[in-house]
Amino acid sequence: MCGGNAKETYVEVLCFRQFYKYFVFAEDEEGKRNRRMEKYFEVSAVVDVGCGDT
Repeated sequence: MCGGNAKETYVEVLCFRQFYKYFVFAEDEEGKRNRRMEKYFEVSAVVDVGCGDT
């Protein structure tokens, strides 16, 4: 940490959709779990840009 007010900063380098079928269980208002199939998920590569001794 560089100081009391330092914020974590992230830079997104890469973002894409990976196509893959998988099941997701979502809970409804009655507390029951419903299964649905998703066809893709989001992939994001980020870099943590922190402050250093320069």
